[in-house]
Amino acid sequence: MTVRAAWLQPTGQTREDTRLTLAALLTPSGQSPEETPLRSRPGIVPGGFVLTGTAAMECTIGTGRAIIQGKDTRQGAYLVSAISPEKITIDPGDPQYDRIDLVELAVVDNDHDQTGVTESVIRLVKGTPSASPVVPPSGPGSTQPLYSIRVPKGVSAGTGGIAWTGGAVTTEHWPVVALGGITPTSGFKGAYIGQYRDAGTFLQRWDGTTWVSYPKALGGIAPGSVTTGSYTGQYRDNGSTLQRWDGSAWQYAEGTATVLLGVTQYLSADQQSVPSNAWTVIRMPTVEVDDGRGWSGSTTYTVPRTGWWRIAGHVTWQNDAQTGMRGARILTNGTGQSRMTWLAPAGNGAVSVGGQGLIRLTAGTTVQLAGYHTHTSSIKTLGGSGYACTLTAEWLKS
Repeated sequence: MTVRAAWLQPTGQTREDTRLTLAALLTPSGQSPEETPLRSRPGIVPGGFVLTGTAAMECTIGTGRAIIQGKDTRQGAYLVSAISPEKITIDPGDPQYDRIDLVELAVVDNDHDQTGVTESVIRLVKGTPSASPVVPPSGPGSTQPLYSIRVPKGVSAGTGGIAWTGGAVTTEHWPVVALGGITPTSGFKGAYIGQYRDAGTFLQRWDGTTWVSYPKALGGIAPGSVTTGSYTGQYRDNGSTLQRWDGSAWQYAEGTATVLLGVTQYLSADQQSVPSNAWTVIRMPTVEVDDGRGWSGSTTYTVPRTGWWRIAGHVTWQNDAQTGMRGARILTNGTGQSRMTWLAPAGNGAVSVGGQGLIRLTAGTTVQLAGYHTHTSSIKTLGGSGYACTLTAEWLKS
């Protein structure tokens, strides 16, 4: 019969029937289209069959569970358990050459192997000494390699033995999980669309052709250390601000991350003498707010974020004279902005000149407030008694 069912008929169910039908719970092999329907992915259930060096030339293989696919597809998959540690003894090294021995888990089934033996065993396959040694071929039956052990020339218990933790042992096995489980390894083809694996740093899904990585922070907020976003719409916490990945760069999330600057010259001791007919940068030593930490401490603000900014500034002048004009101007990278330049005539009292405007600035641009007047000699700014010079900046959007 071509269709087999487990525990259907009252008699006649074979061991082969049981293995083939229980394989419906195992992950398919997937290494070729012909293998996928009936062959199971072999391997070790994670955590099992740990090798531990116990003496100079001896080690133990710990308990564990495994799946061993039979050589013949219709043989089915063998579910194997080692319920107590197995001791392995390594023969002394060859006098002239190194060799590589293989420790493997094997199922020998006489019904299929015609060896005269039916058993499951952990065994050592001794390699051939050579100037360029290789891992020896497996012994009879269906096998799962566990470890290869490099045996140096001349090594023995009397010379110190195998370097069990010094690079002599190479892991040859790989993990396996039940159907639908996430396999904790890479380096193999998927067997069905929707299969998942943990590739170490990424969760990956088989799309029928290749493994597609899922974003590390899917649906969540990535840390600021993530320099490149995984998908458009991903967010990251950049310390004091929230940023959104637009597909090519991190942009500040509009409406969720405000940057404010507020600096002033408001004390009488800070008043500044400004020469005539020259735009002069105004010193403002008092910082009221500086979210982006861009203020130099005296005269200059370095823009921390690209986007649209609302910049406001005003200079208050003492009544040192009543002639000429009084002005204020915003400078970017040392150049005056005509749309943020304000002038007013002198009057019989203090004069405060300034305003605000919108401007797009790139990160790293410098912003300053400058004062100007046309009186014949220097005039002081006015601080104290309710007057001040002030520069403010507010980031609005990208």
